[in-house]
Amino acid sequence: MTIRQLLPAALALILAEAAPAFASPPPSDGDGHGAAPQQAQRGRSITSSPDFVPLAPLTATLQADYRLRGILQIEAGLEIPDRRLRARAEEMMPRLRNAYVTQLSIYAGANYRYGEMPDADRISAMLQQATDDILGQEGAQILLGMVVIHER
Repeated sequence: MTIRQLLPAALALILAEAAPAFASPPPSDGDGHGAAPQQAQRGRSITSSPDFVPLAPLTATLQADYRLRGILQIEAGLEIPDRRLRARAEEMMPRLRNAYVTQLSIYAGANYRYGEMPDADRISAMLQQATDDILGQEGAQILLGMVVIHER
């Protein structure tokens, strides 16, 4: 595989990860201040539970025949009833996101066969294991809201 073959996939991955940085500013609450920084980083909420921590969309590239074929996009969140564990998870969000993107890349490269339906149960199990490993304990449950493939 040459660098010319890898370049489109690498560029797509970089752009997908950088897209949130170029999003519009958070809405103002009327007093001239934007939304709280923590809220600005959060994704769309799947539930109204106070124990729910939404995640920004996660993506991985899909390849077949050494070509970029699409993007796997996941919307998910963490249900964490324990207040202390929830605070720890929010502190460790960069490490969690890194682990999630790594697991999705492994799934896309080793477990997913282009043209088939993604296995939400397998993805959920992989993300749950990554969550437990990073946090060092159980108690945070990953909830999938959407698993979509955007074909190229």
